[in-house]
Formats: sequence, structure tokens, C-alpha cells
Amino acid sequence: MINVLIKKKQNHIINLKITGHAGSDVYGKDLVCAGVSTAGVGVLNMLSKKGFLDKSIGTIEIDEGYINIVVNQVDEVCQVVLETLEVTLDTMVENYGQFIKISKMEV
Repeated sequence: MINVLIKKKQNHIINLKITGHAGSDVYGKDLVCAGVSTAGVGVLNMLSKKGFLDKSIGTIEIDEGYINIVVNQVDEVCQVVLETLEVTLDTMVENYGQFIKISKMEV
């Protein structure tokens, strides 16, 4: 099961964490896991390209089955990128909800 936790403050994403593996198929053939990983890494690359790390807008941690994005200061461009990941994951839940769980909270 892939677990996603999205924390928002005043309607801005301040933390987005993805953990686990989908388990929808054997390792190397798990298309749900591959889709989430591709979306996640694509967003990390775009955040990096938009100065997320260089401008200290936030931090990124990535490991096998783990992505953690922490936002230190709101940047509208980076928020759009993060919201794109949120919508992508929401869309995946519509078809693969048995493999992905998303929790959202206002802090």
C-alpha cells in the first residue's frame, strides 16, 4: 500500500509525504508503483528546476519507497507544481484506490 500524507496550512501545501509500495504486481511489473514514482520524481525534478532547494523554499528527501517534501516558505510556482502532484495522485486513487491511500490535513 502506498500512503500519501498531505499537510496544508491556509490552503498551501506545506508537507507532502509518499511512503510504501503499491503491491499491485511483482517487483519490476508494478505499474501503480511505477506511476506514483514517475509522478513523484518528475515533480521533484521540476521543484529543483524552479529553485526549491537553491532558494531554500523547502527540502526534499528521497529513498526507496519514500518521498518527503517539506515547504519552508510559500512560493506560488512551487505550490502549483505540488498541487499538480496532488491532483495526479487523487486521479490515481480513482482507479487504484486499493493500492493508494491519501490522507489530507489542515495544520
